Amino acid sequence: MRVEGIIHWMTEAVREWVRSLGVLGVFLGVMLETLITIIPSPLVPMVAGFSLIPNGSEMIEALYISTLLIGVTGSLAATLGALLHYLIGLYGGRALIDRYGKYLGTNSSELDGILTKISGKNEIISIFILRSIPVFPLSVVSLGAGMIGMRILPYTVATITGTFLRYSFLGMLGFIVGEAYEEVSSWIDSVENLLIFASIMIVLLYLVSKRVRRNDPGILRKGLSQGDRGKAEEN
Repeated sequence: MRVEGIIHWMTEAVREWVRSLGVLGVFLGVMLETLITIIPSPLVPMVAGFSLIPNGSEMIEALYISTLLIGVTGSLAATLGALLHYLIGLYGGRALIDRYGKYLGTNSSELDGILTKISGKNEIISIFILRSIPVFPLSVVSLGAGMIGMRILPYTVATITGTFLRYSFLGMLGFIVGEAYEEVSSWIDSVENLLIFASIMIVLLYLVSKRVRRNDPGILRKGLSQGDRGKAEEN
């Protein structure tokens, strides 16, 4: 079976879980898509909003159902899945940095320095905001928090509260857009994949530029000096 076939099969299975199992289906679906990132992450809460909120409900009633059934259930499942990614980043990611970070000009001590800066700017708020944004990938935040050794308690609190807002909103969005939920979910997932790619590229560019500066600390000054001489010659 091709990768596309596997993704389609898993997506349909998750969709059926939500429709037939209700809240339990939401929990299982969110847990699965959190652990297996190839499943579109907005799909579960949006299909839940479309399927579990009765058609024709008033907005207040729909919001109540979305927050109670989808927001609470989704946040609990997402937090459990995110904790696994956090542990992978904490132990596996830091081990890789300790072993291969020298080739990129970084190490665990530097990551601890990054953590200190983040902590000074209130790490709970930072993670909470990233968790709340529907298009920002959960896995990137989880792995990154683990790799920099963020404390597990504030990480968990920020994750469960942020994802509560995220899944409550997506559940309401699924109810509002109706049968178009799959198209909207696909669009959100595309933006999320783009952000994953952008995050990886930013990290790589940062590490490469840092290594270049470390190997030749005078390269920037040389470039500036040459630029200044060029301007002087033009004048």
